[in-house]
Amino acid sequence: MVATLFFVGKRLTQDTIPILENFKDDFVSIFTYSNIAILLLLSILNWFFEILKWKTLASHCQVISTKESLKQVLKAHITSLITPAKIGEYGAKALFFPAHQRKQILFLTLLGNGYQMLATTIFGSIGIGVCVFLLFPSFGWYYILACVLGIPLLYITPQILDKIRWSVKGYSWQRIRQFMKTIASPIKQNAWIFSLIRYLLFAHQFYFLLLVFQVDVSYPLGMGLIATMYLVSSLIPMLQLFDVVIKTGVAVYIFSWIAVPEIIMVAITFLMWFFNVVLPILPGSYFIMIDTTLTRKKTSAL
Repeated sequence: MVATLFFVGKRLTQDTIPILENFKDDFVSIFTYSNIAILLLLSILNWFFEILKWKTLASHCQVISTKESLKQVLKAHITSLITPAKIGEYGAKALFFPAHQRKQILFLTLLGNGYQMLATTIFGSIGIGVCVFLLFPSFGWYYILACVLGIPLLYITPQILDKIRWSVKGYSWQRIRQFMKTIASPIKQNAWIFSLIRYLLFAHQFYFLLLVFQVDVSYPLGMGLIATMYLVSSLIPMLQLFDVVIKTGVAVYIFSWIAVPEIIMVAITFLMWFFNVVLPILPGSYFIMIDTTLTRKKTSAL
């Protein structure tokens, strides 16, 4: 995180000052009521599909209402802010269910996050290809070679994992596969669809901010750069509360390929973080204050 802050600070040189002055002058035109409304709508939709995804996954153990899913997701979000790789989310969600279901809830939380990471990986891999062919065409053959070698690896990897004692968060690959088979196909399909929709929502929210800040980039290249940025930043473990630092550093570097001013990328990544990470803290905190169930369960679990 310190290295990222140093990198971003170094890029924000004296050459950025004139751009910052123009940014201050255009502040009113950028942050119009309509733009803020669109950003809020996209953030609400993003969390709405996360709530639907968790409601769908939790139905494997216990049917819960959309309202209950909303409470659980937002409470777990607050817990995940102070833990790397959102580890706190696993424990928080498990505490909402009876003790005999908690191991299954941990698996379901892992599955939900796994689907989201898979969506990021797929779109990110495509995005890298878009960036390579549009910005660095001389490296096109290297990308094609990587894809040719990578596709067979997708089929070989599960077989390799079966032979070694590989685990995720303390659970072996074999146990994860066995648990996956017990989950109904409609649940897995819907969770995967909701993950794809969530990705498209926050990716287009980022692209919308590029348009708002008048960044001159085509739709295919813009989405390719965004997908590449999200893939790279997702591979770096960090407290979600400070995730904005990593995303800012990665965004500044990747969008420097098309000469986007650093201050604009800092502003965009901050706004994405504010609308999608900070704002949900408010309703989540409210639910925690009015509901003592989680506190009681934490106490009884000690």
